[in-house]
Amino acid sequence: MEVVKNNVQMQRWLSGLFGVSYLALGALMPFLALVLRDLGVEGLMLTAALGAVPLSRLVFGPVWSVLADRFSAPIAMVRIGATLSAIGGIALWLAPPGWWVVLAMLILAIGRAPTGPVLDSLTLRSLKDKREYGRVRRWGSVGFMVGVLGVGWLVDNTAYGPLQVVAVVSVLFLGLTLFMPSSEVAVRVEVLPALRRLVSDRFVRWMILAAAFHFAPHVGNTTFLAVHIDGLGHGAMWTGAAVAAGVIVEVLLMGMSARILGRFSAKHLLLVAMGLAIPRWALMVTLTSPWLIVALNMVHGITFGVFWLAAVALMSAKAPAEVATSGQGLLALAVGGFGSAMGVMGASWIAGTWDTTVMYQVATVSGVIALFCAVMAVRE
Repeated sequence: MEVVKNNVQMQRWLSGLFGVSYLALGALMPFLALVLRDLGVEGLMLTAALGAVPLSRLVFGPVWSVLADRFSAPIAMVRIGATLSAIGGIALWLAPPGWWVVLAMLILAIGRAPTGPVLDSLTLRSLKDKREYGRVRRWGSVGFMVGVLGVGWLVDNTAYGPLQVVAVVSVLFLGLTLFMPSSEVAVRVEVLPALRRLVSDRFVRWMILAAAFHFAPHVGNTTFLAVHIDGLGHGAMWTGAAVAAGVIVEVLLMGMSARILGRFSAKHLLLVAMGLAIPRWALMVTLTSPWLIVALNMVHGITFGVFWLAAVALMSAKAPAEVATSGQGLLALAVGGFGSAMGVMGASWIAGTWDTTVMYQVATVSGVIALFCAVMAVRE
């Protein structure tokens, strides 16, 4: 009975941490390119600042995850990361335009790197039925939506924006992690043999490619949607509305994760979600009405929300217990590392060289490649 009570308490804390963590992400990433351009950060500096988050996940994400498994101390890793995030968030707010912005983004991004995979692993560990994962994770989507809508309103109506919000929220996240209940004791665990088994699995190798090519257009869309909508002559609130429309559907579907995963196989859900991304990006090439763009972005609830539920379930089933965090870390590496790096840097180069319409054309091709890799991953 005591174990159940502790698990429920942990799930409440994790729901709050997901919400605050993704609130910071939603407040920052959709508007960062636009705000930095207004501050005069362009060219190589802009690409470096935007690429700090995916590159940090790529380099430091696996390190954080392996350390969490190695020392059986995931909460300690989150607290250390949250401290760096708070320092980076404050520095980003106060930094003068130039390479100081890139340094601040790098510190912020290194600190954020362990958050996703470690919280995912703790959530799966606290659940008796792992299909209920979406019930906890959906609060991250809620937080992201609040961040996008709130900052969209601030940008249009006040002198404040994403840099101030992310500084405050990063400090709040640090405070929550410090008061989070924890009974873990650091114990060294041999993880190398289990890691070797995990990375040698054919599904895992193909899944890393599939997730990267699938998520790259999502991150490019999130990063440059404000630029795309601004180029069409519409206000920043339409960016918030478009992102919120997709996140609302995502939250609803994640809340039904147990029923969805109980009725449909994770493999089929994965293929459907990734297949729907192809027409999503193709239609963004031609649509100019803000109402239609908002309606189309509702598909995000499936192309990301259902994709993530299926991917987490499949990776959890593949990962040995002793490297559960590293298994989610590999998925985060594929999505937030390789995928985000391709999405941010590719979109930054394409949008800067041509325009965001070409970006969505390339995104359509990336979706086709992702679906092929997913079929190779799940085939018997």
